[in-house]
Amino acid sequence: MPIHRCCPHPILKSLTLIIVLFVSTTSIPKWCAAEQGVNNRFERGVRYLEAERYDLALTEFRSIEQEFTTSAEIRSLAQYYIGFVHQELNDLSPAASAYQEALTLKASQEVHANAHLQLGIIYKSQGKLSLAENHLKQSVTLLLAAGKAHTHLGDVYLLQRRFNAAEKAYREGIRLNPERTESYYGLGRVAEMQNRLQQAMEYYDAALVRNRYLSQVHYRRSLTYQKLGDKEEAAAAIAQFQRLKTYEDEMHRFREALYTNPNVPILYIKLGELHETHDNLTEAAQVYESATQVHPSYLPAYICLGEVFIRQRELAKAAGVYEQAAKIATDNPKIQTQLGVIYINQGKFEQAIVAFQEAIAIDSTAAEAYNNLARLYAGLGKEMQQAIDLAQQAVVLAPTAKHYDTLAYTYYRNAQYPKALEAINRAIAIAPNMDAYNELRSKIQKER
Repeated sequence: MPIHRCCPHPILKSLTLIIVLFVSTTSIPKWCAAEQGVNNRFERGVRYLEAERYDLALTEFRSIEQEFTTSAEIRSLAQYYIGFVHQELNDLSPAASAYQEALTLKASQEVHANAHLQLGIIYKSQGKLSLAENHLKQSVTLLLAAGKAHTHLGDVYLLQRRFNAAEKAYREGIRLNPERTESYYGLGRVAEMQNRLQQAMEYYDAALVRNRYLSQVHYRRSLTYQKLGDKEEAAAAIAQFQRLKTYEDEMHRFREALYTNPNVPILYIKLGELHETHDNLTEAAQVYESATQVHPSYLPAYICLGEVFIRQRELAKAAGVYEQAAKIATDNPKIQTQLGVIYINQGKFEQAIVAFQEAIAIDSTAAEAYNNLARLYAGLGKEMQQAIDLAQQAVVLAPTAKHYDTLAYTYYRNAQYPKALEAINRAIAIAPNMDAYNELRSKIQKER
């Protein structure tokens, strides 16, 4: 079944706030008393959506809609989400019907505004431009800060070749959200269609600054460069388009596979790795996080997510993920060792010591844990003889350049300079081009 990512999930997150409003302000005392869990049910449905478990999400929202027949507000929100699920699956007819049903029911202004927005998007994709324009205008009226609605309205005007109106709508979208990529792309299309080619290129470049993964922008850049007579840049842009189009196609195939095989967790890992291959760490993190939600005991998802957070320098998040992984795999020394390294980078040295000790307790041959604990003790100037003992054990277990360097450092910090020099020379013999090793040798020689 085709998976259609119609709009980003932050909209869903903002709509969950409406649920809290319903719970606190509803005028139906019987509902408040009997069904305080409805908010949790909506949030559970949203989590299914974010994890792309569309079957479970649809079941959840339909159940709510059928159960709360006397509450127009709850039914309207449920219908909105039912429409959203169908839209994600590219089932546009039932999606439109659900949104229209949501609009017939009493609801908050935000729910109606978003229902109009999604109907506008659907009708735009179907080429029903008058209907699209009508719904998008109503969305803008109901929610003045709806930058996304302005952008889609600009698309409708562009398809109608109403260039001035399109440009105005895109600029309004940018005013409300300066980071919205699609608005800059739309301005580029307006400029290109009016043969303002240099200006079009500036807008396309501005779009790529905000999202370099949109293949269509690279395609338009290639065509614009051709019109400008720059064949070399045109070729480079079309090559980038082809690379990203392949990426998009592969991503789409994985999403289809996930929808039809939700109980195969390795598919999440493969999709995340695809994102990482293209250095798209934000998307990779979202995929791995979805995997931890759908398969909460699947260890590789936590490891992959933690590594992405480390690459992003999101150390607090990385520590949280590895702490969760340690609860799942209590006998895994590598997790404790990595957790210790994260703690060191956070300046949480006592917690790092405990983590390395735990790794050694789990596996007495965990050379990296011995090495790291030795280095930490020596760096802190505590347990200095134990630091040497630990470093020696690391070298016995794995005589690598890194471990000899730590042994040299522990001797150096203990003022045992001949032994330190001997150890660092062993490290340099294995890895002669490591500047840090040569710098440590210079310090040792200076002290001698």
